[in-house]
Amino acid sequence: MRSQENQLDEMRWRDYVLVRGGLEFDSFWKEHSKESGRRILFVVGRGFDPRAALGLKRLASAAESCVIDVLALEFIDEPISGPTDHRDASAKNWKAINDTIAKRGSVNQQQVQFHSPDGRRIAARSSANILTDENDLNGYTDVVVDISAMPRVVYFPLISRLIFFHDELLKASKPGPNVHVIVSEDPQLDTVIQEYGVDETAAFLHPFEGPFIREASGGRPTVWIPILGEGRRTQFDRIYDLVKPDEVCPVLPSPARNPRRGDDIVMEYQNLLFDQLRIDPRNIIYASEFNSFDVYRQVRGTALHYHKVLDLIGGCSIALSAMCSKVMSLGILLVAYEFKLSEVEVGIAHIECQGYEIPDNPRVEVEPVGMWLAGECYRKY
Repeated sequence: MRSQENQLDEMRWRDYVLVRGGLEFDSFWKEHSKESGRRILFVVGRGFDPRAALGLKRLASAAESCVIDVLALEFIDEPISGPTDHRDASAKNWKAINDTIAKRGSVNQQQVQFHSPDGRRIAARSSANILTDENDLNGYTDVVVDISAMPRVVYFPLISRLIFFHDELLKASKPGPNVHVIVSEDPQLDTVIQEYGVDETAAFLHPFEGPFIREASGGRPTVWIPILGEGRRTQFDRIYDLVKPDEVCPVLPSPARNPRRGDDIVMEYQNLLFDQLRIDPRNIIYASEFNSFDVYRQVRGTALHYHKVLDLIGGCSIALSAMCSKVMSLGILLVAYEFKLSEVEVGIAHIECQGYEIPDNPRVEVEPVGMWLAGECYRKY
């Protein structure tokens, strides 16, 4: 028991590599690509988001001597937009991807099915199976997943599978590729891309169903840790109905670009959190809007606290949810992945929407963010 506790206390991502901003991003990839033999597999969403090709352009320019192969994910039956057709934007992004790679590598496509023939949502399982096994990564020193134009239901299972492949290769004493995630972050653009037609019911996201796929939980309490964002009241309500938590610990962005953003979110949810759910203000968690690893650290610490305290009375189940930016949401993914095979029972509760609306020719002002999740920098020699 003592050794298990020590293992849980040792954070996998206590030390980490994160670069933010054009200068840091370019400098990292210029230096990282200098080593002879670097070959990159770049996974990107082929969609309408104007940021879809920006990360590839920037990385290709910085890592100018690297061979780069692109795997573009085509989302079949994806909820796109209601009144506006964005096929022209998707075609423009596709041309930019091909023009960027030119003769530096190959460009391939793979479909991600969002629905089965009988109408069930299968995007998460389809995304997890984009790469079937470790052999799909043979010959690559680095795999980069650009989540700028990917929905969470795609990039959560995909990144999880890549880290798993890396870990399995490492166990077999084989040199697995580095796993990186990049995002062209633009909070203002995120606010104008609106979700509509939120699903009637939430579900636990594959492969992070955790203890919640069991029919009976033995009467154990459930703790819910949701990262809150603006305009997500409907999502909050429906995930709450799924989780039925005994305790809620909301996560607010702080520090943030707007110093009052956390306060503004509290005001938006005030009636719900304090009048209806009667949440103790001491349950509120603060994590950096800018740093996925800070979110990981704060959420992980809270989950571990409840696990240890409630283990004395039979344990608990912990549900995580991300109603927030992509950078913050990655912290949830890291916690869920690290605890997946541990005695801490964690699942990710998620709800999908039926479409997105984005204005034509939106103003785009991105800040590139890069995170190194697995590979050389974490290995102990």
